[in-house]
Amino acid sequence: MSKPTLALIGTGGTIAGAASAASVSTDYKPASLSLAAVVDTVPELRQRYGIEVTQPMQLASYDVRPEDWLHLHAAVIQAVNNPDVVGIVVTHGTDTLEETATFLHLSVDTEKPIVVVGAMRPATAYSADGPANLLDACSVAACPGARGRGSLVVMNGRIHSGLWVGKRHVSSIEAFDSPLAGALGEVADQAVQWFRAARRAPTVAWQRPTTWPRVDIAVAYAGVDETAMRAFIAAGALGIVHAGLGNANTPTGYRAFIQSLPAQGVLVARCARFITGSVTRASIYADAQHGILTAGPLPPHKVRIVMLLGLAHGMDGPAIQAWIDQILMAG
Repeated sequence: MSKPTLALIGTGGTIAGAASAASVSTDYKPASLSLAAVVDTVPELRQRYGIEVTQPMQLASYDVRPEDWLHLHAAVIQAVNNPDVVGIVVTHGTDTLEETATFLHLSVDTEKPIVVVGAMRPATAYSADGPANLLDACSVAACPGARGRGSLVVMNGRIHSGLWVGKRHVSSIEAFDSPLAGALGEVADQAVQWFRAARRAPTVAWQRPTTWPRVDIAVAYAGVDETAMRAFIAAGALGIVHAGLGNANTPTGYRAFIQSLPAQGVLVARCARFITGSVTRASIYADAQHGILTAGPLPPHKVRIVMLLGLAHGMDGPAIQAWIDQILMAG
């Protein structure tokens, strides 16, 4: 019986990190090892699967930029178009793992599983979690039940939607969860269990952007004014995510300034800054009247990715709002 073929795509991160000693798990250099070297630490992978390894970049994930996503996207599409490949696994640093997973979730239209995986401890640590996470990720990528779910994140035995997962702890191996959506499933000893049926958000009609539009995040706080927004606009921002207080609220003093931006060609989306819950279209902001978008429960950094993709593909405000609503409806 032939082994299923998986495409493993390396980007660096802690899962490929190295420290000065095996007893060190937080002070290390990420992206020190190649993905091929990481794969070699888990002999069972090549016993179970046909492994194709590519390495489009080798970065700590705090250095990953939207430009890097284009190289990753191309590598993923190459794997998607390979009829022998049944699933794709992307190794990634955890700082921006959820952003890359969201980007892939919304930009790659395929039934094949795309599993993003990382580690909270470097490969050299006594208690490195990368090998087990990588084995779990491959188990999920090869699982027929993973098809049609968009991008997935597998960490610490749990399977999450790439759209809804977030990093909640700076160092614990239990760093990732999906506080509103919940985990999609779990994996143990290479056995995968799903908690609900497959479904996914609609993707953008992908065309590789020649340049990314500038989209920034303005975070609200007690006493905030429009200084940051004005600076972003001066720097060329075409979109601003307003990460507001509570139900995406902002001080009364510069509400009119925010309302004026869409008419000036700067798209604004309202979302909550650090808390969970769905932001509503509030009458005091006259969102529809002024062309301000509302992002429901999506957090600021993920709203930014929706706006980046939408603006890069020529969508106007109403089209991006309609896409957001479709994303939220799909769950």
